[in-house]
Amino acid sequence: MAESTRSPSPNSPSTPSSNATQTTRSWRLGLFLSAVVTVLIALLLIQIDTFDAAPFAADELAKKPIYVAPLNNPRLLHGSENIGEGQLLGPEDILYDPKLGVIYTSCSDGWIKRVTLNDSMVEDWVNTGGRPLGLALGYSGELYVADGLRGLLKITKDGEIEALTDEAEGLKFGTTNADEV
Repeated sequence: MAESTRSPSPNSPSTPSSNATQTTRSWRLGLFLSAVVTVLIALLLIQIDTFDAAPFAADELAKKPIYVAPLNNPRLLHGSENIGEGQLLGPEDILYDPKLGVIYTSCSDGWIKRVTLNDSMVEDWVNTGGRPLGLALGYSGELYVADGLRGLLKITKDGEIEALTDEAEGLKFGTTNADEV
């Protein structure tokens, strides 16, 4: 007897491996066609572009005057007011609280001074007992202070001081300061 090789008829169920092969081929074909169409559209757009750079004569720059900004501007602080002159000893950092309309400043004598803007009055608000260097305003109105001697402090609206930390990972801070980014 002779062996016959039959090809599967179109109505016969196909095997799972042939389905996976067909799916992979159709996926690859779709990806290839979409890439080709994208490249063809890009080439068409480049050919349609009519922009031509206009030539610029080198001597055109020599005809126009060169403007130089002055090194100092005598009107830069025109209309400004000196606040706390003679009352702030070695101010380090300032912080504006828009809700209260006050400016906080840290001074070298340990005081955090509060300056009200409407009357420019300077008051000794809180003395940290150290050297406040950096100030930051918290979400609830509390003031965070980087104190060079005491570490990181939190001061409530009422002026109560809470020492948060003076070390990280078991190492004492050298000089706690604040960097603005």
